[in-house]
Amino acid sequence: MICSGDSLPEGGVTEVEIAIVGTGPVGLAVATRLAGRVGRIALVEAGGPQFEPAQNLKFFKAAQINDPRHSPTELNRRRMLGGTASVWGGRCIPFDPEDFAPASERFGWPIEFAEMDAHIAEALEFLDAGKPEFSAISVLPTNPVVTDNAANDLVVDRIERYSKPTNVWRKWATTLARSRDVTVIHGATCTNVITNADGARATGLALRTTSSHRSHKILASTIVLACGGLETPRLLLASRESRSCGLGNEYDLVGRFYMTHLVSDARNVGALRFASPETARAFDFAKTLDGVYGRRMILLSPAARKRYGICNIVFRPTRPPIDDPSHRDPVLSAMFLARSHFIPAEYMRSLTVESGTSPALMWRDHVANVARGFTRLGGFSIDWMRRRVIATRKLPSVFLYRTDGTYPLEFNAEQMPNRESRVLLGHETDCFAVPRLVVEWQMRDSELASICRAYQALAVAVAEAGLGTVQLNPNLANAVQRALVPQGGHHIGTVRMGADPSTGVVNRNGEVWDTHGLFVAGAAIFPTSGFANPTLTAVALAFRLAEHLVLLKKTAKSS
Repeated sequence: MICSGDSLPEGGVTEVEIAIVGTGPVGLAVATRLAGRVGRIALVEAGGPQFEPAQNLKFFKAAQINDPRHSPTELNRRRMLGGTASVWGGRCIPFDPEDFAPASERFGWPIEFAEMDAHIAEALEFLDAGKPEFSAISVLPTNPVVTDNAANDLVVDRIERYSKPTNVWRKWATTLARSRDVTVIHGATCTNVITNADGARATGLALRTTSSHRSHKILASTIVLACGGLETPRLLLASRESRSCGLGNEYDLVGRFYMTHLVSDARNVGALRFASPETARAFDFAKTLDGVYGRRMILLSPAARKRYGICNIVFRPTRPPIDDPSHRDPVLSAMFLARSHFIPAEYMRSLTVESGTSPALMWRDHVANVARGFTRLGGFSIDWMRRRVIATRKLPSVFLYRTDGTYPLEFNAEQMPNRESRVLLGHETDCFAVPRLVVEWQMRDSELASICRAYQALAVAVAEAGLGTVQLNPNLANAVQRALVPQGGHHIGTVRMGADPSTGVVNRNGEVWDTHGLFVAGAAIFPTSGFANPTLTAVALAFRLAEHLVLLKKTAKSS
């Protein structure tokens, strides 16, 4: 059943077995896996069926952000049914085993990699991203890459898979609407996690309806917070009725260790010139043998990264910044001219650079590029319409071949956990009197240095492999520093999993230490960030949590 929060009675109470906050991929993964197995379930969403930018800003806007490179907190999130899955790009990459292991600068995970990996296949199926096969040799046999030295530090056999992309809410809405034991409540903001007097047990949720501001309670013996890496710590810290420090915060860990991914915009850090321009085709988006889009990645081997002291990092050949008309590409210029209607604001920073050229001259040169390459643009447009607009499984993005075989290299790098990188409550509140977040995201010099070493090691490995040459900016450190931005949509580690209450907010099963029955799901619980986009791993762990909750309910009934 699906209902609006405004249909709930003022001051009323709804009783269920399990209440889940958040209808993004993680919350839906938990709910759909539990349906029919544990009794009544309430799935709570603050937003409604449609995205409302004014409401998004009203509730997600931070009180303060310390670093101007950090995106506004409302920019990469969606307060609506399905959450940010409505604008998700669909990239699916599993974490590596080494991401789970302890390293010199961080703790590892309190669970084994295999415990997550056991659910990767079903997570890929849930996200419509195909089979758990990530070897290019196996699934992209028509696009081989031949290198000179098989034992080289370069790794070019791994691929990233892509969902359709799937809006998981649309996929499951009909099933949930017909469900007898799952009630989806939208337009209802959770303002407080209710506990018993000493905070030792979660007992429910306090809700306020978005439109009418009615109050309602959901009583449940099990609560799952799946509302993202920013909203989850905000809710825990704001739930202070039983504990003045907030729930799970006895060791001052909630909101700390805030990580994103360190990514480059399109500035000139380094470029890969392939030995043969045709080799670039192996790094384009292509259909795998099981019919989903995949793309080959460029990595350094674990041994090389250990030798050079490099964080986990991936490189991708990409297109030049679209706003610089010197690329002379009609497609890129057309993207620039149409960008306000063509590209979501969340992704514009990765496509553009600051330019000293006057807007009038830029527009003139872009129009000239389009005019000179009108025939090529026409062919591209037809192909784009066929594979991106009309197709159900959509081409993920644009990869344009360069006649000289030279491509800027973008990176996506691991950020190490840092206790001083954090989010906390500010003094400013939203319309429900819930404090807004203050974002104190930090990046250390050691992380910048690691990325520089990675580029240098990559240049050596690419040359040794005979793949081509990497042309690095002469002032590499300064170029990396200017290019680097935090990935605005990846909010990781703020409610981290730990082996004990002094190292983590939640235990190995995602349950908040010392608040029985209160669980957290999603990238908020990741102790490390790796380089991989978090959605696939978060969904796999959501399925793991669901199985744990089913076992708990069965054990409780039998005892």
